[in-house]
Amino acid sequence: MSEITYDRRIFAENLLRLMAEHHEKQVDVARLLGVSKAAVSAYVRGDQMPRMDKIEILARHYGLPRGALLSEPEDEALPAVSPAHPALLIYESLNESGRAEYIRYGRFLTQQPAYQVPRAQRRVEHIKHYLVPAAAGYASPIEGEDYELLERDMNTPLEADFAVTVRGDSMEPYIRDGSLVYVQRDAPLREFDVGIFFVDGDVYCKQWCLDYAGTLHLLSANPLRQDANLVIPRESGRRCVCFGKVLLPTKLPEPVYG
Repeated sequence: MSEITYDRRIFAENLLRLMAEHHEKQVDVARLLGVSKAAVSAYVRGDQMPRMDKIEILARHYGLPRGALLSEPEDEALPAVSPAHPALLIYESLNESGRAEYIRYGRFLTQQPAYQVPRAQRRVEHIKHYLVPAAAGYASPIEGEDYELLERDMNTPLEADFAVTVRGDSMEPYIRDGSLVYVQRDAPLREFDVGIFFVDGDVYCKQWCLDYAGTLHLLSANPLRQDANLVIPRESGRRCVCFGKVLLPTKLPEPVYG
């Protein structure tokens, strides 16, 4: 029996294209497959081929048949990525209450055996979970490669771009110490919404507001932790960047301190 071999160049080209389409780096693929970044570099250079079980993981991740990773695109056409999937169009046409009901019913359907896709056939999507905690205390900036890939499931908000773990008690009882929160980048923040903020080298999970003088206040939701608030005057020269909005079931009330 002759040994089946595959063209490493074709696989490398397909993998590079898919990584670009999904805005992924080599370190993302390495974490997904449980291999070193050097191994992924060898894959995309065409120097090595991953084992078939790794190719199967990639196929599930990208929602493709396994052969699509191993064949020329014209031999086995890759499915087109629709810019406007009907499910997304429906979701975006609904108001906040309608979206909550849409997700609730969708989650109900996922629990019904008659509607479930076999797990081996499901497309697997992931979200970055940054490993250095954002604080209701202190942390390090959310950037670089210090993260793990979490599999998205029905409890992951559709809008979520990444996740962080919150440490400390200054956002209790709404966000407890050690909680995983999901964050949407570049989402508009209304006054007293919760965001992830980078201030002078540290990262905070706080509510925010501006006063009449343009001073930024990053506030603790816990009325007993007013000491953990940050006050940043407009002319202070301090650097503050918002990484995104924390996605919570309901909007938090304005903090009231005793």
